[in-house]
Amino acid sequence: MTSISWCKNLLARHPVLNIMVLAVVFNMFCAALVYDERGNASDQAKAASSNLVASVSRDISRNIEIIDLTIQKVIDRVTQPGFTELGSDLQRQLLFDQVATAQYLAAIAVVDENGKLRYHSRFTDPNIINLSKQQYFTVHRDRPDIGLYVSLPIKSPVGLGWGIVFSRRLSHPDGRFAGIAYVGLGLDYFTDLFGRMDLGPNGSMSLMRADKRLLVRQPLNEKHLGTDVSGAELYRYYPQQRSGSYEATTSPLDGIPRLYTFTQIGDYPLTISVGRSLQDVYAAWRSRALTIGGIVLALTGAMIALALSLGREFRWRRAAHQEALHNEALFRGAMKGAGIGTALLHLDGTVFKVNPAFCRLFGFSEREMLSKTAADLTPPDDDPPDDDRLLRGEIDVIESERRLVRKDGTEVWVLRSASLLRDEAGKPAYMIVQFQDITARREAEERLRYNATHDELTGLLNRSAFEQRLEEALAESRDTGIKHALAFVDLDRLKIINDSAGHVAGDALLRGVAGALPSYLREGDVIGRLGGDEFGIILLGCSLDDATLILEELNTALGAIQFPWEDRSYSVGASIGVTEITPSTRSPSAVLAQADVACLTAKMAGRNRVSIYRPEQSEAVDRHREIAVAAGIKLAIEEGRLRLFAQRIVACADPTQQRYEVLVRMLDRDGTIIPPSVFVPAAERYDLIGAIDRWVVREALTFLGRAGGLDQHPQIHLNLSAASIGDASFVAYVCEVLEVSGVAPEILVFEITETTVVSNMAVAAKTVSKLREIGCQIALDDFGVGLSSFNYLRQFPVDMVKIDGSFVHNMTTNAVDRYIVKSIHQIAKELGAQTVAEFVEDQATFELVSSMGITFAQGYAIHRPEPFEGIMADHEIRVEAKC
Repeated sequence: MTSISWCKNLLARHPVLNIMVLAVVFNMFCAALVYDERGNASDQAKAASSNLVASVSRDISRNIEIIDLTIQKVIDRVTQPGFTELGSDLQRQLLFDQVATAQYLAAIAVVDENGKLRYHSRFTDPNIINLSKQQYFTVHRDRPDIGLYVSLPIKSPVGLGWGIVFSRRLSHPDGRFAGIAYVGLGLDYFTDLFGRMDLGPNGSMSLMRADKRLLVRQPLNEKHLGTDVSGAELYRYYPQQRSGSYEATTSPLDGIPRLYTFTQIGDYPLTISVGRSLQDVYAAWRSRALTIGGIVLALTGAMIALALSLGREFRWRRAAHQEALHNEALFRGAMKGAGIGTALLHLDGTVFKVNPAFCRLFGFSEREMLSKTAADLTPPDDDPPDDDRLLRGEIDVIESERRLVRKDGTEVWVLRSASLLRDEAGKPAYMIVQFQDITARREAEERLRYNATHDELTGLLNRSAFEQRLEEALAESRDTGIKHALAFVDLDRLKIINDSAGHVAGDALLRGVAGALPSYLREGDVIGRLGGDEFGIILLGCSLDDATLILEELNTALGAIQFPWEDRSYSVGASIGVTEITPSTRSPSAVLAQADVACLTAKMAGRNRVSIYRPEQSEAVDRHREIAVAAGIKLAIEEGRLRLFAQRIVACADPTQQRYEVLVRMLDRDGTIIPPSVFVPAAERYDLIGAIDRWVVREALTFLGRAGGLDQHPQIHLNLSAASIGDASFVAYVCEVLEVSGVAPEILVFEITETTVVSNMAVAAKTVSKLREIGCQIALDDFGVGLSSFNYLRQFPVDMVKIDGSFVHNMTTNAVDRYIVKSIHQIAKELGAQTVAEFVEDQATFELVSSMGITFAQGYAIHRPEPFEGIMADHEIRVEAKC
């Protein structure tokens, strides 16, 4: 107390000291005020920059998420089974349907392991560029664990401008590198985004990669793109801190001192940095400091202190208000310019602000949306969004994919992302919710899922999905003992309609039948299209007897269908095979084979009927065996178990001539020879005979080509099936093998039967003509069996006629057969064709055909078939000995 009193008395006695003390105190107060003002200016600049960085970071993060999702969806679609079998237009639609609505996507592409384009959203020519030397290609090739890779800025070699490539690796099922899928994002996305921000005259905004390389910067200077900025002061703080602010005395790019605020963008290896010039940050503060200094020098006493105090308060409030207005303007500008629908919600869920993108998405005006809630946009059968965890502060962001309803009542699928904004005290203030339209993506996914399991033409289950349902039915039968029935339905007259009215009519019939089938079956029965005109039906929980009754009614209904097309009406029938699914059924393929066998039995019995599979039925067993043989043929071709045999054909007038008919045999895995009568019918039925024909041509000419030094080759007869005669590329294949082997085409004689050419006379005539043009000869085999054999002699210029062995075999004892053989020979001779008598089994028959003047004879009396390789080896030895 004594000291205080003493000070009071001293000040009272010394007014100047009093003023000096007041001046010192006030100057100290003003100095503190100036220092505090500087801190406030820094804090306000940091807060504004933090909001700006956060807004830009969210925008970039959301777009990268969209890009990454797009890349992953492209990878899923490309690697999905059956995708490559789709048409090119559908493939591009499924891969690139979002490109049209993506403003800044330069391109979406898929690249194979050699850097060659497989698909490109901008170009259809896969050879326009090769990416094998691009870093974003090699990094995925060399580092399988890289994940999403962000490239340095690249200037497109095909005119798409500067951009950044986001890429992911494609892998084969065994993990080997299969290429990449990437999205190119134009740099104009970043420059447009950064350009909307108020950075001041000397401000900057930069996006850096985790390896301290600059991706893009505002102001833009192309020379700086990809620059190493590891010398920046930023890396004193990052990555130890994911976000923060600091003052840098200089910039490594332009030397301007700035206040920098940075943050990492989500979990991506990217950092966004905003720099405000220190001159701009402290400009207002310097002005205020000079003002305060002038006032301190001009005024004294308590009035100065009061005036400065009031002035400080006023200026602080005004600066805070201006900063708040400035931040609000920045936020509103960013919200208005955002391409994603955005809404601001009160904590009770009511809307108080939406941006134009939101209005475009949902069709409501901003006024119409005021005071609405999420429940007003939610379909009646869906629950509204639950944001309780967000409001309780348990999470920062909540995302969900939802159906919402537009103003016009249509539904839209959106990706809803909600986050909470807090006031200065840290209390929840309101929610910001963003809505991204993902309807096209959801619809594409649904279409892809549907197409993967349904037949495109009929809308029924496809074979793969039907077999899956069959597997489930079989599993249910094993688990519960319940029996089911499987039916195989084959339309009887579709080929007639296709041939006479065209495949458009046939397709229309298939759609009509597919639409009618469910009305004749029970609810819950499974129907699928197995291919062509074949359908499968699973009658669940149905005994074989009940299934037969149902299928007979179905067969009657199908037989009654009259299919009108243009000016004609066609009738439809079906052959139906049915078998039982029991706990002892081995597999889906086995029960399908049984149903197919039963269907074949129905066809052989006269069609338009239902046949039950019974293992003891000889015809069904034969058909079953034929299916097994067909499967064995494929393996035999793949494993090299086909063998060439040959039978000699002698000239009746000169038995020394060398001529052979080449025959094919199949070896079982134990070495047993399977005769052609067993496997050829199965090969013809299951479209394998064409492959066998080509194998025979290749192997026979290869044998001949190895003996290229021979003075002459024997004449070789090769049999052709209907499949090869009807194959437009077969003649080109023969020419190719002839060229490789070096064999002259004049030694080849192709044998065709009338059944070979009857299915397509025009194509057969064209093939025969081309074979004769290249120098090959044509023989008409099994002549005389069909009633139209002589008609073919008029339509096909043949070099040789092989008289069917059924006439030759008994001609020594049957006068009618003898007259037929003689007549055929005389007609062929008049037409300039040579003749061959088949099935010459004894010397008497050989002498008889020789006396008739028939050119050649063939049969067991002359030569039994033996391996062609041995015949050619003997022939080569004989020729060498003769030389």
